[in-house]
Amino acid sequence: MSAQHPIRQLLAVIAVGAISTFTYAISAAAAGTDGIASTDGEQSGTRAVITELKRSNSTLTLKFTIYNESATPIDTGSRFNADGYRGSRTFSGVTLVDSVGKKKYFAVKDSEGNCECSDGIDNIAPKSQIALWVKFPAPPDGVQKIVVQIPHFIPVDDVPIK
Repeated sequence: MSAQHPIRQLLAVIAVGAISTFTYAISAAAAGTDGIASTDGEQSGTRAVITELKRSNSTLTLKFTIYNESATPIDTGSRFNADGYRGSRTFSGVTLVDSVGKKKYFAVKDSEGNCECSDGIDNIAPKSQIALWVKFPAPPDGVQKIVVQIPHFIPVDDVPIK
């Protein structure tokens, strides 16, 4: 009977590990359900969740939420700005890439050089979130998926366009 005792312990450890892995997989899947795609940030404890990428006439509107689950604020001073746009604390640096058509899309500018995007955004406080948006020129109708690049976050491949 004592020879079976270590085997039972091993089976119990395997069962607990399998349950933990299963629980983690369910939690990870549930976390992804609040958007159509998500990615981690360079700063530990940060992530961006893409909630919508919608085509309308000649533009494409990206909506996303940045979650700061860390203990440190996310500095928005100029981290998300791109050259060539007026204003500060904008998200003009967000881009889209059509990998198949080999084209990069930049945020739309108005006649004064302002980004058609979230702007004037204060630092993102620890344990908080903020909903953001950026408008882009629409890619050709045949483009159904695109890469979303948010500065300081891992690029997100194959985001579906509605």
